[in-house]
Amino acid sequence: MRSKYQGFTLTELLIVIAIAAIMAAIAFPNMSQWIASRRAASQAEQVANLLRFARSEAVRLNLPVYVCPAQIKVDGNPDNYCKATYEGQGMVAFADTDKNGSYTRNTDVDLRTVILNAKDEQRTRYQFNIYSFSGAKQPGSNLIWAFYPNGTFGHAANAGAGSTFSIGSGFVKISITDAAAKDDRTKAARASILVIDSGGRVQKCDSSVTGTIAKLCKYKDE
Repeated sequence: MRSKYQGFTLTELLIVIAIAAIMAAIAFPNMSQWIASRRAASQAEQVANLLRFARSEAVRLNLPVYVCPAQIKVDGNPDNYCKATYEGQGMVAFADTDKNGSYTRNTDVDLRTVILNAKDEQRTRYQFNIYSFSGAKQPGSNLIWAFYPNGTFGHAANAGAGSTFSIGSGFVKISITDAAAKDDRTKAARASILVIDSGGRVQKCDSSVTGTIAKLCKYKDE
């Protein structure tokens, strides 16, 4: 009695491969968008955690705590604190021990660093804007954010002596999206948005947000 061998024929294998290829071609764009969206969402959560941490440390240390852009060196360490040139590369939080409104190495206390984009590799795009209490966009971006021990929050265009901080005024909006997105629809689909209120509390835009903040939660290429 001859034994019977069971398996796939060449034709059946080719059909399975063809079906798998078609399914992969359909799924790949959606997968790419999902990955890009998750990258933006992950970075939004890191920035939100940095801001919450800075706010709590200002109270704990009884010192002003500043959050601002910084250069990220090849080894991953920050440098050139509070320089707008490095917007979108990294963010740092430091306690202003000498209370001069800027970072002084070996005097002020480094608290935390968040790498937004690796050096020479931009995967996410950042926008920083300020808005009035009514939701009207204001000129400038004010990339220096100050958290004070009394619970107040301020923002300014520059750090250091003579800088004028807007205290308890309006909102700061942080928009994060995929740097590879080309059109407004794709940018909006992949975006995550944070809003800092006048008291320094940060909210991540989702379905639970209401009022003026909800109006700010729409992505705009500004």
